[in-house]
Amino acid sequence: MNDPSSPIDPTGLPSSSVAELPDAVVDRASPVPFYFQLASLLEEEIITGRWQPGQRVASESELCTRYGLSRTTIRQALGRLEQEGLISREKGRGTFVSDSRPRSWMIQSTEGFFGDELLRAGRPVTSRILRIEHKPLPRWACDGLRLPDGSPGVVVERLRSVDGLVALYVVNCLPEFAAGAVSGLADNESLYSRLAAGGFVVAGGHRSLEAVGAGPNLARLLELEASASLAYIESVSWDELDRPIDCYRAWLRTDRMRLEIDVAARAVSEAPWTALAMQGAK
Repeated sequence: MNDPSSPIDPTGLPSSSVAELPDAVVDRASPVPFYFQLASLLEEEIITGRWQPGQRVASESELCTRYGLSRTTIRQALGRLEQEGLISREKGRGTFVSDSRPRSWMIQSTEGFFGDELLRAGRPVTSRILRIEHKPLPRWACDGLRLPDGSPGVVVERLRSVDGLVALYVVNCLPEFAAGAVSGLADNESLYSRLAAGGFVVAGGHRSLEAVGAGPNLARLLELEASASLAYIESVSWDELDRPIDCYRAWLRTDRMRLEIDVAARAVSEAPWTALAMQGAK
């Protein structure tokens, strides 16, 4: 039973469980879309812990009135938060805070996909190995690893999931001299940790990003429609001796994992691994 001393809101929950809206405004002179600004304001309340899991978020009409935005804009903002797993919308009940841990991948991290930042955030991360094969490396990998065409190496093909939802298909290619370090790699085991244990510590890298269509094969693996779009990432990582030790291609479901990119005021030549090359479709 509800505490009779607690006022009740229309959802039947004590009013104390309704999240207080931030005392901020949407910058109408900014080129940043209004929905994005609002989503960022609300996300900050969740990430900082000012809004707690289980609290009800103000209704669409209340948000419209408070921020002077259209219902369409409000729905776009809430949809972005729902995609991040930060809120849940329940028909007939309302919108509720569901988590305070963002699903995001810091793309310039020297780790491979799902690096330490996700583990620190408490996200359950799993991997399923589809194949590990010693063979001549494909041309794109030889180019990335600065090897002659047809050079031997090892190819590791995996599906990676976060919170039990498949989010990424990735193919890593390693040169022959590093192949022994990942021999016997198991499901859910970190490839980069195995490399480090074998003496191959990643010191830098380069990544490029573009949007691509899924197509039938990737759609089957990543559990989506063939017409859906994916983020496509190419990466080369090198060690402290400037030897390329890993080259990968990855296809990411951005509806299940967001990409985050930090920038720093330093020359690319000083820290090449912080650079993100934005390339057009190939």
